[in-house]
Amino acid sequence: MIVLKIAVLVLFFASSASMIIFVLLHSGRGSGLSGAFGGSLIGGMGGTQIAQKNLDRLTIASSLIFVSTTIVLIFFYK
Repeated sequence: MIVLKIAVLVLFFASSASMIIFVLLHSGRGSGLSGAFGGSLIGGMGGTQIAQKNLDRLTIASSLIFVSTTIVLIFFYK
């Protein structure tokens, strides 16, 4: 049971850190942090749109992992 708690905690912290990074990389009204790393310089709008879609998918996946591990941790530490 302790190994399962540690695995869920590691997954929880990894998903929270990745979610913070992915949200910061999103381009908002301006160019965002993705523009600072060359996101707007990757030739053409097609590549940028594909990168934004992939970033959206990664953000959604990490948020789902974060929510599910939060629910599991609620039951562990009740």
